[in-house]
Amino acid sequence: MNIPPPENISRRSFLGAASVATAVLAAARAVPSALAAPAARVQENLEPGTFPKDFWWGCATAAYQVEGATNEDGRAPSIWDTFSREPGRTENGDTGDVASDQYHRYEEDAKLMAGLGVRHYRLSLSWSRILPQGRGAVNEKGLDYYRRLADALAKHGITPHATLYHWDIPQALQDRYAGWQSREVVKDFGDYATLVAKRLGDRITHWMTLNEIASFACGGYAVGRTAHHAPGIALKTKKEHRQVVHHALLAHGTACQALRAAAPGACHVAVAENYTSYVPAIETPENIEAARRAFTRENNGAILVPLLTGRYDEKWLEDHRAEAPDLADGDEKLIGQPLDALGFNCYSGQYVRAADNPKGYDILPTFEGYPKGNMPWLNIVPESIYWGIRLVGEVAGQKSLPIFISENGCADGCEPNARGEVLDTDRVMYCRAYLRQLQRAIAEGYPVVGYFPWSLLDNFEWACGYTKRFGLIRVDYKTQTRTPKLSYSWYKEVIRQNRVV
Repeated sequence: MNIPPPENISRRSFLGAASVATAVLAAARAVPSALAAPAARVQENLEPGTFPKDFWWGCATAAYQVEGATNEDGRAPSIWDTFSREPGRTENGDTGDVASDQYHRYEEDAKLMAGLGVRHYRLSLSWSRILPQGRGAVNEKGLDYYRRLADALAKHGITPHATLYHWDIPQALQDRYAGWQSREVVKDFGDYATLVAKRLGDRITHWMTLNEIASFACGGYAVGRTAHHAPGIALKTKKEHRQVVHHALLAHGTACQALRAAAPGACHVAVAENYTSYVPAIETPENIEAARRAFTRENNGAILVPLLTGRYDEKWLEDHRAEAPDLADGDEKLIGQPLDALGFNCYSGQYVRAADNPKGYDILPTFEGYPKGNMPWLNIVPESIYWGIRLVGEVAGQKSLPIFISENGCADGCEPNARGEVLDTDRVMYCRAYLRQLQRAIAEGYPVVGYFPWSLLDNFEWACGYTKRFGLIRVDYKTQTRTPKLSYSWYKEVIRQNRVV
């Protein structure tokens, strides 16, 4: 799930022997990408209004938000277990202890996905379920759970896409060295990636390293105040915050190498980022150029640009030189690992216009009554999905990089009616509007290969607890009964017809 982006954002040997071997093997090994074919197919002469034949229609969840079973089968606490137990941290004191109980109901959920027609499922692995201490002893029961889940998906022809980190670092590593604040996390994350690639790579071939660096770095670490997401850290300076982001970027690069070196077969590596989409308020050449400039100079210059190019954006550095992170030799090269695809978590965007100022643009505010998706930060900007895709190619020099929408959705505002139906017309309206803009990108030849709405199920919505519902399927948290919503039926028809309906 997405939260608002941040305002902006002596070399130590952090690669152990195993990680060094990983890097050498990765450099020597050419891994063909099965994504190349679907990327090329979007250039075909499609029937107007349709999607490519083998488009990835999917759905998405995250471990702490849906699994539950936080104290079962050897799993140890993550930072979200600790944070949600602290009074006042979440709405109603909610925790992810049970969540949507997917740990016990994964077979039921796989059948619901099959009924929906999806053939791709984005999930995340719980680091502390697999490595309870974040390093060292492996919890075999944790690995067994993900094998069972992958096998249940395979029975229905559904491909798992596994995210290594969706905001739930083991509490043991937070206690040991302050988690993402320490460069030591880079090696531990690389070793974790190596382990899961070796042990689960026979069942999982599609990987994402991290989910939303901007969100977990901004939500969990704040400057001059206590952060509102786990681990809830108050930092003293913006430079400390930039260093957290830099460590996450290094962990991403290390994990890319580790996955490719350790996987027993095919290995497709992506990252899921909620990078900011800048939308020209009026599509004139001057305003489009303003959007291009903002795209790399603002928030994206500190995360997306180094991910895609191996270098922090020069204009971003010019604006934030005193707060920039400390870099060691080779850091940017490690960060800029080649990707098989880019996951774009798209919820909203920012309007820009050309301006007579040193930057050449203004970022326009949204007024109080602007339409929102039942969250204070979720301004509904359907064009953001198109411009976020287009500008990756035009500005970041990645015109052929396959892009999939790894998250897109809104919180519905309805309750079941007298017949038990959940008529979430707000979600249907939202997703339909964004999909039409996604269709525009495909029609113009951009390499869009998939769409994963957030979320399959109502779930634990971080600090909002269970007060916000993002699912295509309603979950009664008392009984765990699943009820497909109107949006489930709508999305099923979209998939069946392979077009926006």
